[in-house]
Amino acid sequence: MTIHSSKSVLPHFNFVFLVLLVALPGSMATAQQSDSQAQQTQSARKTKVNPPPDYPELARKLNIQGIARVLAKVAPDGGVVNVKELGGNPVLVSALAEAVKRWKYEPAEHESEVEIKFDFVLNH
Repeated sequence: MTIHSSKSVLPHFNFVFLVLLVALPGSMATAQQSDSQAQQTQSARKTKVNPPPDYPELARKLNIQGIARVLAKVAPDGGVVNVKELGGNPVLVSALAEAVKRWKYEPAEHESEVEIKFDFVLNH
């Protein structure tokens, strides 16, 4: 009697690549917000309080830049009740999500969702 197994005998490997880049001495890292860097879509609600996220120290040290995206659920009173991370470097997305949790919007009749895109740029 022969027994056949459908399981592969080859091991399964997950590979994680980490690229480390060193910032030049004296370079400045800031999270900047301008019309081209922070965009809100899917809602006409305007912000009353929207401090930009802090540029994470780890991202600055590793020269990480790019766009982070989150989806904020905004209550009728204008407070952010939930933030869902949508995309971008996890370090940058986390910083954006923490900042958006403190944002305040104009009141509205209903709860709404707002997608926020923020471009983190290092100033050298």
